[in-house]
Amino acid sequence: MISFLDTVFFTYDPPETKRDFLNLLPKLYKPEYDPCYNNFIVKEGDEIKGAVGLYYDELMAGGVKLRCGGIGNVAVAEDSRSKGYMIECMNMAMEDMKLSGADYGLLGGQRQRYGYFGFEPAGVSYSFNVNKSNIRHCFGKDAKSGLEVKEVKPGDSRTLALIDEILRKEPFYTIHPPEAMYDILCSWRRKPYAAFSEEEFKGFFTRNYEGRVADFKAASAGDIEKTVLAAFEFLQNDNNQFSVPAFDTAAIDRFTQFAEGWSLHHSKSYVVINFENTVRALLNVRAASGPINDGELSLYIRGWAGDEKITLRVKNGEAEVSTAKGEVDSELSHHEAIRFLFSLSSSHRRNMTNPAAQWFPLPLYSYDFDTA
Repeated sequence: MISFLDTVFFTYDPPETKRDFLNLLPKLYKPEYDPCYNNFIVKEGDEIKGAVGLYYDELMAGGVKLRCGGIGNVAVAEDSRSKGYMIECMNMAMEDMKLSGADYGLLGGQRQRYGYFGFEPAGVSYSFNVNKSNIRHCFGKDAKSGLEVKEVKPGDSRTLALIDEILRKEPFYTIHPPEAMYDILCSWRRKPYAAFSEEEFKGFFTRNYEGRVADFKAASAGDIEKTVLAAFEFLQNDNNQFSVPAFDTAAIDRFTQFAEGWSLHHSKSYVVINFENTVRALLNVRAASGPINDGELSLYIRGWAGDEKITLRVKNGEAEVSTAKGEVDSELSHHEAIRFLFSLSSSHRRNMTNPAAQWFPLPLYSYDFDTA
């Protein structure tokens, strides 16, 4: 199975950049994680000719448990293209998500290709560009972090637990199996590092294969600047990009004070299977992230997995989502609903005068190390 995927994806890699799935995503393709069990395949005789991986995660969002299906390694053998094998495997994966009670799914990939299966670019991620000049002017020419950066090793259970602990303090987080935490952080050929002041944990970052910051999280808002400075001291780069979820308002506020610039972009492509549960969870996260208008909004969604009528309500900052009864404010197709609720731009939302427009987009997000 793994050799088939390596052949499809990496046969033509130049020798100096040769990759394989075991090193690219150890959290999924190590034998102990049973990668074959998580794949839908098509065979011609004894040969695998197509495959789609489906990997489930459990998450907590605003006190609500969510089930997410991550799609990865969509592969068809070169001599078996245009036979519909990708469509077959994707349909099986989508049906499995529906039957298993998944609330939503995510992937990275070409928009229109996966749009046929209900996926739409969505979720909000802030990307901050920080350079050495910003560091010098904002932190001081001779500023030192005072932190010690240590590479996290597979057996460093204490540090791995500390990293998971600060992720769990967020209002939206993936439930990580402790035994897989190191492999999770090493996703996409990254190496994890932790920053300490003596023995006090201050945050972590990962370094990508180009030697730059990939993932980043400080232990507290007050530790952000020192952890950023520690990353620059350790990596010796002229600039780094720091990605921050929309619900981490403390980090956004800090970065906007010293970053050279920033941009907003979509987190991944998502398909929502259970709108009511997903919206309930993410509206709670939105309400916990900052002031939110009181209001009420009812939607009729012609969803990929079935029609849903839901009412979103906020009163005194408390959010509630329930099945709608009676008339609705808007009727939306599946893709329109994802854009309305979770995307950076929506024509339906832009033309809405209801105070509830201030709630959106809801802060759907996934760290790169949590994607398939």
